[in-house]
Amino acid sequence: MGRWALVKDKEVAKKMTKFIELNTIGVSKDSQLRAAKVLRAVSDSWEQGNSQEGESFFKFSHKLMANRWKQLRLVVEHSELFSLPKFSPAFCTFFKQVLEPQPAFVWLKCEGNVEDCESFLRAHNILTRSGKHFGVSPKYVRISMLDTDENFSHFLERLSAIKS
Repeated sequence: MGRWALVKDKEVAKKMTKFIELNTIGVSKDSQLRAAKVLRAVSDSWEQGNSQEGESFFKFSHKLMANRWKQLRLVVEHSELFSLPKFSPAFCTFFKQVLEPQPAFVWLKCEGNVEDCESFLRAHNILTRSGKHFGVSPKYVRISMLDTDENFSHFLERLSAIKS
């Protein structure tokens, strides 16, 4: 597949060429074929899920994330130390219904006197990424909602065990 761009500045053109070279280096044919098989399986699961033969990847993922967000909200509601962002339900063009957003990452805020949420949580064996890495206050941390079931359960247990 050819890539074309018309650029007046020769130096910009060189940088663009280098960028393409660096970002396509090391992607083997085998890796590309594996990725294509995974995408085909995901696509096939959608077709099968709509024919009542099984649950699609998308429906399974949606249920999993909805359940995780519900569990996390319950833990945070029972704590005065943390808060979560509020999301407004919106129409999902994929599922063709109004749904509450369930992002893959959560922005958890440490309330009260805790100024460095990352360090505070690390002291309770919870590893996060500080908001300062993302241009926001260190009172916030970013946490992945995509970890294994076991790790997510440990996270919820440790978070709920923290008392003020």
